[in-house]
Parts: sequence; C-alpha cells; structure tokens
Amino acid sequence: MKTNSTYCLVTEAFGHGFASVLYAQAYGMIPVAYSDKDNKDEFTAQVQIMANLSFFEPDMPAVSWEDREAYAGEFNFRKELLAGNISAENWQDMATTKLFPLSGSEVNLPTFASLTKGTTLFVPQKLQSDGLCGATAEQQSLSPAVFNFLKGENLALGQHFHKVNDLPLVEALKEEFNLYVPGMTEDQEVFGIRGVQHKMYWHFYKKMSACVGIAGTHTWYLLTCMPEIPQVILYRKGIERWDEIEAAYQAAGYNIRCIGFDESTNMEQLSKEIEAAYAEIKK
Repeated sequence: MKTNSTYCLVTEAFGHGFASVLYAQAYGMIPVAYSDKDNKDEFTAQVQIMANLSFFEPDMPAVSWEDREAYAGEFNFRKELLAGNISAENWQDMATTKLFPLSGSEVNLPTFASLTKGTTLFVPQKLQSDGLCGATAEQQSLSPAVFNFLKGENLALGQHFHKVNDLPLVEALKEEFNLYVPGMTEDQEVFGIRGVQHKMYWHFYKKMSACVGIAGTHTWYLLTCMPEIPQVILYRKGIERWDEIEAAYQAAGYNIRCIGFDESTNMEQLSKEIEAAYAEIKK
C-alpha cells in the first residue's frame, strides 16, 4: 500500500523499527517515535526506547503523550505489516533504499578486534517474542541439530539473550559450534545484545560475509543497512510475507534467500534445504 500520510509512526525500536524508518525514507515521509500504549507511563517508556534507532535517524522526533491523538491517524507501518497490507511493490521500493548512520557517528564504537572479516552470523533460535506475528519464540526457533552442516565454519552468534538467565544456553551453543560471542571475551559492554543500543554492533555486522538465522532484529539490521551481505532468512510461516521480501531484494540485486517452516516441516529435509541455500550465498 501507499499512503498520503506525511508521517510514518515508528512504534517499535527493533526489527520492525528498522523497517518502519526504511519505509518512511523510501516514500519521503517523516518517521516519528510513537506508541500504541494507552497508559501514559508505558507510552512514554516505549517512545523513549526509539532512541535506539537514532543512530540511523538522528532527527526523529518523539510524540508526547499529550499530542498522541493528533498523530493517531497517521500511517503506522508495523500495524499495516501485521495486517498484511504491505505490498510486493512496497518491498520493491524499500529494497532500493538503505539506512546510513550520520557520517562519523560510527567512530569510537566497539571494533570487535579479534573477529575476522568473512564470518557468518548464526542465529538458530529466538529466545523472546512479543507474539504479534502469531507464534511464540519457541515456535519460531529450530533445533541446533538442523545446523550441524555449519560446524567448522567461522561463526558468530547474533542471538539476543539475557546475559544471566540465558547464559547456559549460549555457552552450550558456543561450545558446540565454536562460536564467537560478542562481548564474551572483548567489548564486554555489548554482551547479551538485548538492551544494548543498535549502534554498538555496527562494526560487528560490517565484518559479516553472510547470515543464516531465524528472522529477527539482526535480519532487519542487515536488510535495511547492509543488504549486500547475503542472508538465508528462516521464518515461521505466518503473517510476514517473506516470499515477497525475498523477491524484492533479489530483484534489487541482493543475495537474499527466505525459507519458511512450521510444525509440519520435515526437519531433515529443511536442514538440507538450508545447507543448499547457504552454499549458494557463499559462492
């Protein structure tokens, strides 16, 4: 869909937040930080979270609680996405647009010095989900065994995790796949990813040569800022039209592969399909 709205409401500061800002830029709209919350404290807190996107949209204004009704009818990208209203044409327009940080703003950010260029970003699971896409985090995840073919590759973990509660799972994955985990041995301030500003990972993502993983914040970070990095995007079949996203980015010249799964999927066959797609994007 296209809209005559002047503003694009950015109501989430993670994956869909990236896409909201990209949509606004693609159509010459003004992105504004907004919230769908009906409680003043929750509204204010959510709007403040949008500062996480200021690295890519430094002038994005935030709507106040008092002004919220004046903006309520403006275009809400995430709402339209979840309603299935973002068209193939929209994705085509978005695929020809990229987000850039303000020149010089990437200076003095973590450099991940021991991480070599040519690393594959690896995200086998989703540990937390807001459920708005119709599936739990567990339903959107895959068993690490599906990715056994990646053992021996140069891998880095891109999964958001709680640095205390999820640590045993992360340590097990690190051991099994010999992963580089950002913040574990250097740049400790970024450890866990969850709750850390997006800008802190700019140089981390820039060192990737490919990505294989469950669709999430990292997916949109790469698609909107660095679409030239090939991806195998794995998604739980549902609301988001990843087939249209794949077609749009491929038409724009990017090596993006999207593979869906659900409870009826044969995991052995899925593993082979992912392996073949990975081999293709690594050529």
